[in-house]
Amino acid sequence: MQTQDPTALLLVAVVFAGVIGFVVYSAIKRREEAFEGAVIDKDIIETQMTNNNPAMNQGMNRPTIVIGNTGGVRHTYSIKVKTDQGKEISYTISAGMYETIKIGDRVSKPKGTTEITIVSSAASTPATSPDQSPPTIPPPSQGPNPPESTV
Repeated sequence: MQTQDPTALLLVAVVFAGVIGFVVYSAIKRREEAFEGAVIDKDIIETQMTNNNPAMNQGMNRPTIVIGNTGGVRHTYSIKVKTDQGKEISYTISAGMYETIKIGDRVSKPKGTTEITIVSSAASTPATSPDQSPPTIPPPSQGPNPPESTV
């Protein structure tokens, strides 16, 4: 049986702890972020996924049976918000929220959560004031117009 070098094991443990620490730090930072502002842009980022076979990703170059997808496209949905303080923030959201939010909507992201809430919708503002009547539609014509007289 081969003995392991304690330095190599320590290095692996430190790298692993560093990765876990970064993930935890990023999650806490995202929760602690708070802002309110207007949506000024929306974006879908497509990432081509190739060969997501776990055996190939681990460096095993032997033939394997693959059941399922070995590639595809991953979508990341984001919005750009201009905060009330004038700062522009890109924020990743879910596909469902991406379909709901429109450019011009006012959104809020409270501290302690990762969810965006719509404060007011750009589509909900009325085009006419309540005291104005809607435009009238002329009645349909009754057949072709008679030719003009040239007399």
